[in-house]
Amino acid sequence: MTAGRKRAFDKSEALDKAMRVFWENGYSGTSVCDLTEALGINKPSLYAAFGNKEQLFARVLEHYTSHYGAPLRERLSQPADAPLADRIRSYMLGIIDLVNSKELPKGCLFVKSSCEAGGSALPEDLSLALQVMRQANEKSLAEVLEQERKLGLLPATAKPKDLAEYLVSVLYGLSVLSKQGKSRSELIRIVDIAINALPTPEG
Repeated sequence: MTAGRKRAFDKSEALDKAMRVFWENGYSGTSVCDLTEALGINKPSLYAAFGNKEQLFARVLEHYTSHYGAPLRERLSQPADAPLADRIRSYMLGIIDLVNSKELPKGCLFVKSSCEAGGSALPEDLSLALQVMRQANEKSLAEVLEQERKLGLLPATAKPKDLAEYLVSVLYGLSVLSKQGKSRSELIRIVDIAINALPTPEG
């Protein structure tokens, strides 16, 4: 009888499993043994596929961005004819659904990892990568806000960069509050207050 063919190693699936481990335990709280157990491979196979723990985490951040961050950011510009407040609210509600999902670890992987940055818990290269990703998020928001300002849908005196930093700060807070047990309705109330605080055209 012919032996069954061994299932091919799926890197995308492995990244998803590694992402969940880091998401649940944090970078410093995750050991290489945790990763090999979750991925069902030995250490040499892990190193051959992804490099060391730091290199794997960098890949995980990219995986997280492409699967969750990028699709959510599309809500900032779609539908194009929707009011700015509605698009931002849709984006932020998507974040709430992500950090409150029963199928994923609580909170946001970026936010949780950022809390480890700036010290010995997270390597400097990874801290820098998280900073670049946060800046990219702020840039996406700032570009949308700047376009609205040019169309006269925000006051001419509005500062898109500052407003984007404010909104990203609110998003980070949503993740922390979700982990602390705030309900979806409580988080939505915070979002609505944040959006209502945005400047509106004069007159």
